[in-house]
Amino acid sequence: MALTPPLIWQKITDMSYAERQKKLIGSIRAESADAFLVRKKENIAYLTGARGEDAVLFVSAGKNVLITDSRYEEEYKKNARKCSVKIAGNKDLREIISETCAETGSKLIGFEADNFTYQAYLNLKKRLGNRKLIPLMQVVEGLRILKDNTEIRYIRQACEYGAKLMNYAIKITKPGISENTIKRMIEAHALKNNIDLAGFDIIVASGANASMPHAAASDKVIKRQEMVTIDLGAMYFSYNSDLTRTVFLGKISHKYLHAYNIVLSSQTIAIENLKPGVYAKDIDAVSRRYISDRGMGSFFIHSLGHGIGRETHESPAISQNSKIKLEEGMVVTIEPGIYIPGWGGIRIEDTVLITENGCEVLTKGAARSEICR
Repeated sequence: MALTPPLIWQKITDMSYAERQKKLIGSIRAESADAFLVRKKENIAYLTGARGEDAVLFVSAGKNVLITDSRYEEEYKKNARKCSVKIAGNKDLREIISETCAETGSKLIGFEADNFTYQAYLNLKKRLGNRKLIPLMQVVEGLRILKDNTEIRYIRQACEYGAKLMNYAIKITKPGISENTIKRMIEAHALKNNIDLAGFDIIVASGANASMPHAAASDKVIKRQEMVTIDLGAMYFSYNSDLTRTVFLGKISHKYLHAYNIVLSSQTIAIENLKPGVYAKDIDAVSRRYISDRGMGSFFIHSLGHGIGRETHESPAISQNSKIKLEEGMVVTIEPGIYIPGWGGIRIEDTVLITENGCEVLTKGAARSEICR
C-alpha cells in the first residue's frame, strides 16, 4: 500500500523567511559589507522558498532581489518570499547586480566565495567599478546549521521514510541478486510509495566491494557468506535523511561479528555523548578511540559524521578537525566504519537530532538487530 504524507504539516512562514534574511544581514554587517550575493541554490531556497536554480539573490538592508531569467519568472514570482524578482531579459546578470547596488547605495558587496567561479568574480569586479567585492565563506550555512521546528519536522519525516526504505532493502537483500538489482528495487519501492529519495546515489556494496565507503552499485551478484552494506536516504520537502546498515548473508563468521560489534559499540558510545556544549571533534575522538583500542583504528578511514538538512552533507562536520561546539537544533549523522581491502567493510549510520539535554536518534525505525540473514 502506498504511503501518504502526513495530513498535518506546517509550511515555513513568511515570518521565518524574513527572520532568516534579517539574521543574514546581521552576519554580513559584522563583515563590514553593505550587501551580499547568494549563488548556491540551497541557500537561496532557505532564504526565500524559491528553488534557486539559475539565480542570484541580492540581500541588503534596503532591498532583497532575486535575479534570474525568463524561464523562471512565473515560478519565482509565485514562490519567492520576502524579496522582489528581477528578470535579466536582454541585460547581463552583472548589469542587474550593478543597478541594484546603485538603488540600495551598496558599495561593499559580499559574495559566496565558494559558489562563484574565479572568472565570475573577475567579470563582476570589472562591472562594479569602484565598488568593492568581499569574499565570504559559509555565511548562510552558518545560519542553516541550526534547524527550526519546521525543518526538524521535515527531517523527522524524511527519517521515517528512510527507515521504511531501509527495512525494505534489508528484506529483499539475498544471494543470487546483483547490487544494481537491489538498488533498482529500492528505487522502484520508493517511487511506488511516493517517497522522494535523498540527494545522493544509493550504495549497495557486497563482499570485497564493501571495503570502499562510497562504492557504486555494480552488476556483481551477491553471494552467501558475504556482507552487504546499504546506504540510502529519503527526502521530504527538500530535507534529507541518511542511514546505513550492514547485513551478513548466511552463517555469520567470527571475524565479521567481531568487527560488527566494534562498529556498533563505537556508534553507541558516540551517540551517548552527543549533547549541547560538546565539541564535534570530541565525539569523533571517543568513537575513533574505541575502534583504535581494539586494533582496528587504521581501518576507520573517514570522519565520524556530518550535518544534514537541505544538503546531505553540510555543517557541522563530526570530524577530528572540526572546531564546532554542538548546539540544540543541529542534526548530524553518526557513521563509524571499518574497511579492510580485499575482505570488505562495515558501516552503521543514523541521523541524530541534538536536543536540549542530549540527543534523539531520528532513524531508529530502521532494523538494527537483523545483521544476519
